[in-house]
Amino acid sequence: MNNKNKTEIMILGTLHGLHKMNSSYTYDDVFKIIDQYKPDAIAVEIRPEDIQCDREYLSKIYPYEMIETKVRYAGKIPVYGFDWLGDDIKDKPVPNDYFKNHTVKKLENEFETLTSPEKAEFEELDNTRMKLVAEGTASQCNDGRYDASSEEYYARFAQSFTGTKFQPIIDLYRKRDEIIGINIIKIIEDNPGKKIIFLMGMDHRAFALKNIRARYGDSITIKEV
Repeated sequence: MNNKNKTEIMILGTLHGLHKMNSSYTYDDVFKIIDQYKPDAIAVEIRPEDIQCDREYLSKIYPYEMIETKVRYAGKIPVYGFDWLGDDIKDKPVPNDYFKNHTVKKLENEFETLTSPEKAEFEELDNTRMKLVAEGTASQCNDGRYDASSEEYYARFAQSFTGTKFQPIIDLYRKRDEIIGINIIKIIEDNPGKKIIFLMGMDHRAFALKNIRARYGDSITIKEV
């Protein structure tokens, strides 16, 4: 494939609510990056079955930058959704109390109350990641350092808690990344030779990049942020 027809993508990790606290990487910076990149298509962290829903519904579930991107650019260029939140609600609206009552959310809250040495180790790893997203620019947040820290965090979490009561957290995180990966590949396949920007929470970026590189190698271009 020659460069003229070579698919090009950008994986833009975003901070969700932390954009409001990081003056170096704001919501406006997200939209400036999109505008400067001039993509032919955009994909956001919204389920495919929700991408056509209105702002009122989306605002109960998804981060602001995902919703605003969908609203700003839909009708100008194709906007796709690639997220997955559970098989039990596939192709159904997300109930208002879904996250509050979800088993994994309850386990995450319980994990936060632990005072074990294992928990202290994860707090140290988390602090390293959080310092970067609290102060870093878009390019700094997306330069690979957070990706490496995130991979280490989730690998250690799985190593420490496989076979424990926290196993459902590990299983859900893995399955979500796997299905996000499948959906991203489909979007790339549906847009050959195009420029596509993918917006996703920082924690998904490392897996998405590895998945894309494993599938395509050098046959597509991955643009740095």
